[in-house]
Amino acid sequence: MLNAFRFSLLALALLGTTARAADPIEDRQRAALAGHYTLEGAPDAGSELVLRPDGSFEWSLSYGLMVESVSGRWNVGADSVVLTTQAPVRDGPAFSLDQVMPWNPDAQKRLDEFAAERRETLIQEACGFVATYRAGLALGELAAIADVSAATDPARRSEAEAALAPALAALEQARLALETAAAVAVEAKVQHPERSPPPMLSATEAAATAALAAANEAAMQGQTSGDAVPVDEMEAAELATQTYLQRLQAVWRLHAVAGRPTPALRPAAFDAERCLPPSEMDKRSGYAVVVGDPKVGARAQGIEVAFVYSDGRRERTETGPSGWALAVQRPSARLQQVILQAPDVPAETLALDETQGRIFAIRLDSAAAAPVPFEQIILSQDNGDLIAPRVPGRYVRH
Repeated sequence: MLNAFRFSLLALALLGTTARAADPIEDRQRAALAGHYTLEGAPDAGSELVLRPDGSFEWSLSYGLMVESVSGRWNVGADSVVLTTQAPVRDGPAFSLDQVMPWNPDAQKRLDEFAAERRETLIQEACGFVATYRAGLALGELAAIADVSAATDPARRSEAEAALAPALAALEQARLALETAAAVAVEAKVQHPERSPPPMLSATEAAATAALAAANEAAMQGQTSGDAVPVDEMEAAELATQTYLQRLQAVWRLHAVAGRPTPALRPAAFDAERCLPPSEMDKRSGYAVVVGDPKVGARAQGIEVAFVYSDGRRERTETGPSGWALAVQRPSARLQQVILQAPDVPAETLALDETQGRIFAIRLDSAAAAPVPFEQIILSQDNGDLIAPRVPGRYVRH
């Protein structure tokens, strides 16, 4: 779905206009400009503008499957028309409970996938070196050699060939060091999954600690990641990861300069799953909200959702491209509410009864949830046509 809560490219361009006071107008000035205009010269968008003699206007924009509209007042400036929108009167909520359905295998599959993605994120938060390692590999060999010229100087190529064996040996040494540091860091995380925060320091102790930190930072100036002295097991693993990735990139580049294919390299092996306690997700079910607008036949992405449990705990997420948002059941609490919020629109709360089912279809009123596309724009006049700044085409009266 084209997100109904994001402005189109055309509407975004309109937002850059600076507000300006319009000159006093007379009925004859309005009469000369009033009429039905359509946007011509913008093949990817359709837009209409109706200027009425009484000073009101209606504006609409269609872009793909999205349609936006707004009304307000118009005025006349120096060779221009100023459109000022009026906030729409909302006569109902943006979200309403449409249907409740029982939990089913499809929902469980989505929950399992959601839980796996969430666990992966939590693993990388618990053991930061895992995120560093995976990001470095994701960057890939092509990025590492992007600036290496195919027409390499023969002397430089010979130097690279001579450096290949030492570089591969250094990479293997870094891999072993990373595996050792990672194992120690993971074991420390297992033994101390939640390290207690440091105690509050007095003013004197805080000053002494700050001075020591400054001295350590000064002493480490000029050191590489391999030279730095780690503070704890997790930092040691991070430094080992950075060293490994630096040497891996060096190996990639040397092979590119030498004109040789990179051989199969053994990746670092560590048990990242142990960074978190064992998951019990396979034993748990969950809840789902599915947000969509039946009028346009589309699901809503990017809606913030907070699942509120009976013990006061909240699980925050947002709807994905399919309009689904998921949360797990908790053994000692029931789901009571969901709080939904579209961008730039106040949050709304819906009470839920899980005894009726645990898949909640939420009806979205896109018109009520959509923000006003613009507050004010100034259209310049050109031989009877109206032109918006930085927007292709012009409004032509018919």
